Amino acid sequence: MDQNLKKIIVSRTDRIGDVILALPAFSSLKKCLPQCQTIALVNNYTADLVRSSPFVDDVVTCSSDESIIAVHKKLKHAGADAIVVLFPRFKIAAASFFARIPVRVGTAYRWYSFLFNRKVHEHRKDSAKNEAEYNLTLIKALGCDKKSFDTTLNVNPIALSTVSTFLGQNCLTKFVVVHPGSGGSAHEWGPENFRELVKDIANTFSLNAVVTGTKSERPLCKKISEGIGNAVNVAGRFSILEFIALLSKADLFISNSTGPLHIAAAVGVPVIGLYPNNKPMTPVRWAPLTDKKIILTPKDGSDNLSLIPVEEVLKSIRKLFPEEPR
Repeated sequence: MDQNLKKIIVSRTDRIGDVILALPAFSSLKKCLPQCQTIALVNNYTADLVRSSPFVDDVVTCSSDESIIAVHKKLKHAGADAIVVLFPRFKIAAASFFARIPVRVGTAYRWYSFLFNRKVHEHRKDSAKNEAEYNLTLIKALGCDKKSFDTTLNVNPIALSTVSTFLGQNCLTKFVVVHPGSGGSAHEWGPENFRELVKDIANTFSLNAVVTGTKSERPLCKKISEGIGNAVNVAGRFSILEFIALLSKADLFISNSTGPLHIAAAVGVPVIGLYPNNKPMTPVRWAPLTDKKIILTPKDGSDNLSLIPVEEVLKSIRKLFPEEPR
């Protein structure tokens, strides 16, 4: 690998799960060049997320409505020797070109790929491997052939204090986090299934259920948790740093294929993920990077997650959480 690369930008300007699966690019770069400065180019929503990674040294944000000129100025100011564009976008490619970043890595399969001077010839449409693996192929274009799949997230101490106070006030010592929404990014198991699951968690195990979601998902989370004694609805309550802290204290996490599933895995919590069989969305491509996981898909090969029985999820809980039922 080129030892003259002192500052490297890695760009991933999409959603939470995608960004978590981009973190191995940073940890791999640190294995190859321990002294290099790694800079994450991300959207505003995921900035605090990547700041929690021990492998990210600096963060530059890019909102969807920013112009090429505005992004160009940010990249020019960063003074990087190289940029790796994991999530191909014309704006990022053009801004990095006009910023005269010496090494620009990106896909060879976009009309604007001429803006990259190191092109990677690999399609992702076949979804033949994990997204993290595809990202590492791009990093390899810098000469980095050491692979690390470390997605560790550090827990912010102030956020942890806030969350610990909340958990203490609500007598939440042992709990499973249930995240029923997906922000429109994935197929969903459905509120009826999640509500039945939360009831069974309360009735069967010595566990509380903490139901999480965004502010817009409060009605959904209320529908799932309302009237169930061991269930607490915290949708929209916590910042992203506090959400990371909350998940770090959980005993188990259950959700559709969505970003928080990857956050839970990154803080070492066992996870159960509900996935469709659609090729671009399968666990082959989007499973979290952890050994402490159980992935469930509809047995008929369809994308209808409602066909995954609640009992199947309960069996998975028993495997991951060995406590005896009540």
